Amino acid sequence: MMLPGSAIVTGAASGLGQAIANALLADGWTVACVDLPEAIARQNAEKPPGSREQRIAMDVRDGAAWQALHDRLRRDWSDLDLLVNAAGVGATGVVGTLPESQWRRVVDTNLIGTALGCETFLPWLRANSGRPHLVNIASIAAVLAPASMAAYSASKAGVVALSEAIAAECPRRRPGVTIVCPGFFRSGLLHTWHFTASLEKREAERRMAITGWTSDRVARRVLHAIGRNRRYVVVGLQARWLWRLKRFAPRVTTALMRLAYRRLT
Repeated sequence: MMLPGSAIVTGAASGLGQAIANALLADGWTVACVDLPEAIARQNAEKPPGSREQRIAMDVRDGAAWQALHDRLRRDWSDLDLLVNAAGVGATGVVGTLPESQWRRVVDTNLIGTALGCETFLPWLRANSGRPHLVNIASIAAVLAPASMAAYSASKAGVVALSEAIAAECPRRRPGVTIVCPGFFRSGLLHTWHFTASLEKREAERRMAITGWTSDRVARRVLHAIGRNRRYVVVGLQARWLWRLKRFAPRVTTALMRLAYRRLT
């Protein structure tokens, strides 16, 4: 595990982002917890005196807000050691049924929001002479591309490609780059999810209910990966098997996704 330092975590008011932020705070980190104004407002509990947590209301789709955050933290912090892009939303709907507004909401939040964070803070991370790190939260859907999840899968596939390009651009692994691709785990993601059909919502809720993975458990797996400078974190036994299958038998994997959707419908 990295020694405690300064970190930015987006999507930090709920789900995996909150779990990662809390784990970092418990380990002695100073953390800027970024989320939408309404999400930050729901965190009613007062911070204890001397808290190392800063709660910052911001929309990750806003480039000017990212720059304002950068300028603020550069005044307050000597270094940035870790950036975690965990903010995300989702939508399901077969292509041809999903509104444009949902495509833009999903892609702008998941991909553009992550890209803006990287564009704004990578120069500062690269200037760190220690062991700076970048974590981008993708999804196993980025690899599998399940039916009815085109918008979400495309946005997360973009996050994977963005992260891999950054890793190729960073000599001496400064910063280290970790790409997280979880399967289903219990989080608050479904609260911000747009469902085109009720059967998709029922299936998502069913999978969420039966999984043994929680946000806290995934967060600890992520922090362990940071300490070992691992590139990929694929969470869940089924997700890991399907990850391998997609690499070696992509047509078979697509056929399995097709079969799963036919059974669902």
